[in-house]
Amino acid sequence: MLLTLTLFITLFIVLYLTEKRRFLNAVALGLIGIYLIRAFIMHYPLLLPNDQGIISEMGIFIILGSFPSIMFILSIAMFFNSKVLLEKEGHKVRNLMLAILGLSFVIMMIWYVFVIFIQIENILWHILFFYAFLVFGYTMFLYTSVLAYAILYHFTPIRYEPNYIIVLGSGLIGDKVPPLLASRLDEAVKQYKKYGERAYIIVSGGQGNDEKLTEAYAMKQYLIDVHHLPTDKILLEDQSINTEQNMVFSKKIMDHHAQGEKYRSLFVTNNFHVFRASIYAKKAKLDAEGIGSKTAFYYVPNAFTREFIGLLDMYKWAHITVFLIITLFVGLLLRAYV
Repeated sequence: MLLTLTLFITLFIVLYLTEKRRFLNAVALGLIGIYLIRAFIMHYPLLLPNDQGIISEMGIFIILGSFPSIMFILSIAMFFNSKVLLEKEGHKVRNLMLAILGLSFVIMMIWYVFVIFIQIENILWHILFFYAFLVFGYTMFLYTSVLAYAILYHFTPIRYEPNYIIVLGSGLIGDKVPPLLASRLDEAVKQYKKYGERAYIIVSGGQGNDEKLTEAYAMKQYLIDVHHLPTDKILLEDQSINTEQNMVFSKKIMDHHAQGEKYRSLFVTNNFHVFRASIYAKKAKLDAEGIGSKTAFYYVPNAFTREFIGLLDMYKWAHITVFLIITLFVGLLLRAYV
């Protein structure tokens, strides 16, 4: 057992040290967590078999009772967070992501109680619940794994001096820089001063349909008006409309500005967005790690859920493959027992 855990940890360390900006790293970290939980359950006294080889009644109570209790607590927390977000950020569909996740928790909790505790004898209900549980469990495994790794990546220190600091745009309110974007710009200035004001700051963002000017121009004016940065230290990338283009177009500007000289960069975004943005940086072949700016706590859970959905979409074919394997497996069970 110790050998298996050592292998899992070694695999994660190798993946992490060779390339931090990789979705597989989160999966590897999640597998370590699953293995540790499994080891804990197997060795916890209340869950050990008694002399007759039957798991103790207390262990069964803990296993069966903790699942709906945890689901209920988490769903209440999710609904409460969505309520706060709707009040502070407006009634938009994107602010309901965590509430939708909480609703799925409630459905699974009710179904679990219905199947397990009411003792439904129809095998079809049990197999269908098993199918839903596998899909739900896979999704929650990925969610917690990505969350844990995103936190680890966020707190990983930058151990090099950048030549360029890229600030990713996040939208304007008319022609004004909103607090979310301002926090990114403030963090970029902090990093700029940390490295002796030798780096160039690239403000990256085009013009949205509801914006009066490009994000890059508004960001530049904020840096000049609020932080009094010299204009020759600010480079504009004003064509991008998403994170992937932020990275690709910023790289072109740096390649041209560096004139063949080697350079390193870092990008600044909000803390919930750092990990996904780092994967886009890797795809753009950009030698850059990420720094996360502070975000209001009430905003983070819902925003991270949107980030997680974005990550699923980036690797959708891998997840669709897993979903099809689960479906095939459950289909074989239905064929065998129904």
